[in-house]
Amino acid sequence: MSQTAPAPAAMETDLETIEMLAASAADFCTRSLDVTRLRALRNEGVAHDANLWREMCELGWGAIVVPEAAGGLHLGAQAVNAVCRELGRVVAPEPMLECGVAVSALLAQIDGTDELLAAVSSGTLRLGAALAEDGELAGGATRFGAARADDGYRLSGALRQVPLGATADGWLVPATLDGEAALFHLVPGMSGLDVDVLPQADGSSHATLSCDALVVGATALLGRGAAVENALGYARELARLATSAYLLGLAERLFDITLDYLKTRQQFGRPIGSFQALQHRAVDLYIQKIMAAAVVEEAARTFDSAASAGARARAASRAKHRATEAALLIARQAVQLHGGIGYTDECDVGLFLNRALTLAARHGNASFHARRLARLVRGEEGDAEAAARPLPAAPANGEWDSISDEDFRRIVRDFFEREYPAELRYPSARLRWAEIRDWYLTLSRQGWVAPAWPAAHGGMGLSPSKLLIYIEEQERWGVGRAPDMGIQMVGPLLIRHGTEAQRARYLPKILSGENVWCQGYSEPNAGSDLASLRTEAVRDGDEFVINGQKTWTTLAQDATHMFCLARTSKEGKPQQGISFFLIDFAQPGVTIRPIRNIAGHEEFCEVFLDNVRVPADCLVGELNQGWTIAKALLGFERIFIGSPKQSQYCLQRLEVLAAAAGLLEDAAFTDRLTRLELDVLDLETTYQRFADIVRRGEPLGPDVSLLKIWGTETFSRLSELMVEAAGADGATLGRLAFGDSAVDVLSQFYNARPATIYGGSNEIQRNIIAKNVLRLPG
Repeated sequence: MSQTAPAPAAMETDLETIEMLAASAADFCTRSLDVTRLRALRNEGVAHDANLWREMCELGWGAIVVPEAAGGLHLGAQAVNAVCRELGRVVAPEPMLECGVAVSALLAQIDGTDELLAAVSSGTLRLGAALAEDGELAGGATRFGAARADDGYRLSGALRQVPLGATADGWLVPATLDGEAALFHLVPGMSGLDVDVLPQADGSSHATLSCDALVVGATALLGRGAAVENALGYARELARLATSAYLLGLAERLFDITLDYLKTRQQFGRPIGSFQALQHRAVDLYIQKIMAAAVVEEAARTFDSAASAGARARAASRAKHRATEAALLIARQAVQLHGGIGYTDECDVGLFLNRALTLAARHGNASFHARRLARLVRGEEGDAEAAARPLPAAPANGEWDSISDEDFRRIVRDFFEREYPAELRYPSARLRWAEIRDWYLTLSRQGWVAPAWPAAHGGMGLSPSKLLIYIEEQERWGVGRAPDMGIQMVGPLLIRHGTEAQRARYLPKILSGENVWCQGYSEPNAGSDLASLRTEAVRDGDEFVINGQKTWTTLAQDATHMFCLARTSKEGKPQQGISFFLIDFAQPGVTIRPIRNIAGHEEFCEVFLDNVRVPADCLVGELNQGWTIAKALLGFERIFIGSPKQSQYCLQRLEVLAAAAGLLEDAAFTDRLTRLELDVLDLETTYQRFADIVRRGEPLGPDVSLLKIWGTETFSRLSELMVEAAGADGATLGRLAFGDSAVDVLSQFYNARPATIYGGSNEIQRNIIAKNVLRLPG
C-alpha cells in the first residue's frame, strides 16, 4: 500500500465538503452537460468529451479518493457518490466512473504509482481497469497468467469487458504471478497485445484484451502481493458503489421526466396522468426510486466507516442490486409511459435507457449481486470476539447510544432468551391479552415496553438503528405481539397532540398494562373512505354522548379503552366535522361482537356504542379538528404496519423451513429467497428514514404510505413462497415439524391477506402518493 494512501477503512467523511461538492457538481452538470449533446457525440463517433472531462478533473473530481499528499481531496464513498449521482442525472459519458473512481482508487493504494495517479486524476491520461471478479462475466478469465522473462514478464490470456475500449490510453490489468496477485500497466500498440473493441448500447465501448506470451518490461509491473489484492478489492467495490449512485441519479431524473409527461400529455381530453392505472404504475416506480436512494446512501455511509472488506462488499452489492433494479424498471416503464414517442431517437428517454443498460451490466448485474449476497450474507459469521466478551451492563433509558449496536444486540438477545416464555415462541395466531399479559408486564418492569417512546415519557428512547435491532431480535426469538395500540398509536399521539393532563393520565397506565387500547376508525360503510363515517358525538354539558358502530377493531374484546373518530358537525366538507375521542369501555352502552376470520380466529370485532358518555377532557385536540389528528395517527399506523417486523418474522420461519426441506440447494428457489431477503433488508433501510423523522418529533408526510405498500406486499410474497416451499403440506393447518423446528405455514399466509387492506388498502395508499406526493392530476 502506498505510504501516502490511507487505509481504505479510514477514508474521511467531511459532510460540509461533501455538500459543497454535490452543489458544485449539480451546478456544473446543469450548465455544461445538457443531455441532448449526447446525440452530437454519437454522430461524431466520439464516446465522450475529453475537454469536459479535463474540466471535471480541474474541479477535483478525478482526485476525490486521492490522498492529500498526492494532491487529492482524501474523501470517501459519500463524496464519490455525491458527484456520480449528479452525473447520472445528465447521463454524462465522461469517464468519472472508469478513471476518477476505479483507476484513481486502485492506484492510490499501490506504492510507487504517484506519477501515474497524478496523470489520471488530472484528466491527461485515461486508463481502464480490468476489475471483474469470478462469476461476474459470462465465462472467461478475470486475470492474466504471468511469468518471469528476460528483463521483464510474459503475459498470457484474455480479459473481457475492460472499460474504455476505443478511448483508453492504456489499461491496468491484474495477473497471477508466482501464485499471487500482480498489477500491470499495458498501453495500446504493444506487440502481441490484441485489442478487440466492442460497442455498447450507450455509445461507449469496452475491449477484450488478449495475448499469448506478451513480453513486457519490468516497469510495466506496478505491484504484487497482498497490497495489490486488497487494492483490487477496494477499487472494485468502490466502483460498484459509484456506479450505483450514477444509476440512482439516472433513475431519479428519468422518473421526473416521465412524471412531467404524465401531467402534460393529453388523451381522451384529459392528462394521461389522471388515469388510475398509470398513477399506480408511477407510484410503484416512485417506491423503487426512494428505496434505491435509501440503500445507496446507507451503503456509502457503511463503506466509509467499515472496518472490513466483507462489510464494504456487502454494502456495495446491496447498492448495485437495488440501484440496477430501480434504474432498469424506471427506464423500461418510461418508454411504455411515453408511448410511441418514447421509442424514437428524438426522445431523451432512449438515452437514459441505453446508459442504464450499459451500467447495469457493468460490475455485476442484479442477478450476479443476488447470488453474491446470498453467499456473503449466509456466509456471515458472528463476531466471536464480541460474543466472548462479558455482557455489558444495560444503560439507562435514553442513553442507549452510549453503547455500540453490537453490544445492544447482545443485551437484548440475552434478555429475550432468558425471560420470554418458551411456550409462547412463534405463536400461530395473534396472542390474546390473557396469554401475553405476563410478558407485557415483564417488559414494563424492565422499562422496555415502549422502545420508540422518548425516555422522558417512559420509553427506551432508541435510535432507528437500535429500534431495528430490537425488532430483529424479537423476530429471531419468536416473541409474540401483545395488544399494542396503546404503545404504537395512543402514546405517540398524546406525546405530540395531547394535553399535559392527558399524558399524565394515560401514558403511565399504557406502560403498566392497566389500560389496553383498541382503535375505533372503520365503520361498515367507512373503511378506506374514512371521512364518510357516521358515528356521532353530541355535546351534553361536560360530556359528549356517542352513538354509532365501529368494525374491524382488532382485539376489542381484550381492550379497556378505545380511541375513536366521531362526527361532531355536519357543516362543510366531511373531514371538517370529525373529532377525536378517548373512550373508557367500563360503562353501559358498549357492546363488542367478535368477528371470525378465514383462519378461524376471532381477531377482529364490531363495537356498538349506544349513548356512551365521554368526558369533554377526553377530546384530543380541538373540536371538529379530529381529521388532522387522525391523519397524524394514520402516519404512525402506516409506519408501524410498514415496519420490517412482519416480513422479518415470516422470513425467519421461511428460512427454517427451507433449510430443513433442503431447498437451499435448489438454485431457482435460492434466487427467489435471496431477492426477498434483499427486499426485507431494503425495507429496513427505508424504514429507518421514516423512523428517524418520528424520533426527531417531525410530522410524517404522505410519502410514508410507501412503507405500508412495500412492507405488506413483501410480507405477502414471503408468505406465498412459504406455502409453495411446504409442498404437499402447504394446506395443512397448525404447526408442522421441519427438522428440529415447528412452523405454522398457513398462519403466515392468512396473516398476510388483511395486511394489504387494513390501515387503508394499498390501492388507497397508491392514490394518496399519486395525489399528494407526485401531484398527478385528478
